[in-house]
Formats: sequence, C-alpha cells, structure tokens
Amino acid sequence: MLKRLSIICFFLLAALTVSAQKDNIARRAYKYIKHFLDSSVIKTVDSNYIVVPKRPWQLIARYNNDQMVLKMHSVYEDSEGYVDMSPRLNTGRASSMGLWLGYRGYGLGYSIGLSKRTGDYFTFGAVGGNFGVNLRLRTFSVGESETDIFYREGDDVVMNGRYDLELPEAIRVRALSIDGYYMFNNKRFSYASAYDMSTIQVRSAGSLMVGLMWNAVSVRFNTNRNAGLVELMRKVGTFKIRQGSIGVGYAYNWVPARGLLVNVMMVPMVTLYNKQVLKRYDTEISESSVDDDLIHFMEEQTHWSRPAMTLNGRASITYNWDRYFFNVHGQWNSHNYNYGDGDGRINEWFVNTSLGYRF
Repeated sequence: MLKRLSIICFFLLAALTVSAQKDNIARRAYKYIKHFLDSSVIKTVDSNYIVVPKRPWQLIARYNNDQMVLKMHSVYEDSEGYVDMSPRLNTGRASSMGLWLGYRGYGLGYSIGLSKRTGDYFTFGAVGGNFGVNLRLRTFSVGESETDIFYREGDDVVMNGRYDLELPEAIRVRALSIDGYYMFNNKRFSYASAYDMSTIQVRSAGSLMVGLMWNAVSVRFNTNRNAGLVELMRKVGTFKIRQGSIGVGYAYNWVPARGLLVNVMMVPMVTLYNKQVLKRYDTEISESSVDDDLIHFMEEQTHWSRPAMTLNGRASITYNWDRYFFNVHGQWNSHNYNYGDGDGRINEWFVNTSLGYRF
C-alpha cells in the first residue's frame, strides 16, 4: 500500500510529459509503473464479481455540496457574573465545482468554491484491491453564529436563549480529513466501484472492513475586532483539534440491475488520539467601538481529551454505460472534542455528484 501511494503522484505527472522515444528514461519508468498498477488491480479480483475496465484513465467533472457545523461551549464565572455560552458555527450549504483525473483508482481533484466564503477544495484518492484512502482539504470563513447564551449577574438573569449573532470579523476554519479502509473480501467486493469508479461491480457482495481516520481542524478568531468573543471564550482566540480514530464496520455493494450499483457503508470508530492546542489572549475591550478593542497573546496550552466514540457513514449510487458513468456519493462524520475550559462537537457532511469518462 505505501509503495503504491509513494509512486502514484509521480505516475500522474509522468503520464502527461512522457516522450515517444524508446530510450527515454521517463517513458520506461512510466511503462513500469503502468504495468505495476494494472497488474495489481487485475490479479486481485474475482472477474465474476468485479470487472476491470480496459480503459484505465478517468476524467471526472464534479459538483460538490458540503457543510460543517462547529459547536463550541464555554463557561465563564467571576465575581461579577456567570456566562454559559455555546456558539454554533454553521457554514451553510457550500457548493464547489471541479475536475478529477485518475488512473486505476489513484488520482487528484481540485474544486473551486461557488459561494463567497467557501474557499477551495482539494482531494486525493488512492484505491487498490483491498484498501481505499481519501484526503480532503478545505478552508472557509464564517461571519454569523447561532449562539445559546445564559448570562447571570448575581441573582439576575440578563440573557437566556438562542441568539443570531453577526461577528465583527469572520472566523476562519481550515479542515483536513484523511480516512482509510481495509477490505477483507477484496476479491468479490470493490470499494473502488462505489467511490472511485475505476472498477465495475457486476454482482452483489459485501465485506467486513477496518477503518482509520485522521482529522485536523484549525479555528482562528484571534483578531482585535473579535476581542469580545475571545473574552467570552475564556480568553481563547485560536484552537487546533487533532484526532486519530480506528474502527470496524461493514460495507455492501448491491447490484439490482445491469450497470447500477448501490453502496452503503457504516464504520463506528473510537477516537484514541484526541489532542487540542489553544492560544489564549488578554483583552482590552473599548466601550466606544469594536475597532478600538485589542488582544495580546498570553500563552499556548495543550489538552488531551479522553477517548470518544465517533461515526463514519458513506453511501453511493453509480450507473455505468459504455465509457461514461454517473455517480452520487456522500459521507457524514461526527467528532467530539474538549479543551479543558470548554468542549464541543464537529459535524461534517458532503455529497459529490460526478459525471465521468474513461479513456
């Protein structure tokens, strides 16, 4: 698996620049890698269940819808009062469009956001006979927050309810997600048929699988204009979440008709590596304008959360005809985190609609 991953990027680039000269080094390397990838797929499947297309390349146009909801929670209490605050940062349904280029289950994709604060979307995929690896990197910003606030001064309750708040300056979020799976019934069950379309499942089959997931989320609102939010979040202006999870699940490919494939996959996971790094800031709040507010960096702290349960679910519908194929697939993840003075949850989902061409 590692050998294949290490050579695929070189292969995709070499394929675009290789010369027609027989003694060209790049051409010989290209032929060797091509033979290695072709044979590694064809030799590992049962042709009664999985068909490997003769045309190995795939060019896919993708339209993506996704959403991330970041829930934060902080309790603040001093001699003047008590505040229980739970901001809910919702990116809304963001859309992006882009292209994917792949060979025998290995490829790269890049999409451009269609909405103002969506940002770009980069994907990498590596799918072999018995494994699948996916990488997604996206950036976005959120300027509004749906926030539950309970604020008490002494015995008097000043605020208690859910409020729609517009932040003085948008919160910036960067999210990296890597998930990988190992399929035990790889001769008859094809993960690639449902999510990469580099193979075609022609008879129904399922497989027990082991899944691994890595999530890295960075949230930043450490600007002077957001000093009020920093104050309410217990002086926290930046925090990073790093989580590693492992689990066991099951996937099933159902072929109800020729060319049609329906896949469902569920992998419950335990987050064993659960680290949070936060930066705290001292604040100077102006009574006249948020433009006069100031923050000053104080310290960086690291917190380790206890193991927690999470869930990774996928589903896919694919239709193949001749050189073309149509696919809709989606994924949903949910993760908990804790950084000592606060806690929260990250819910994320996406749906990809693809039209592809084999050549």
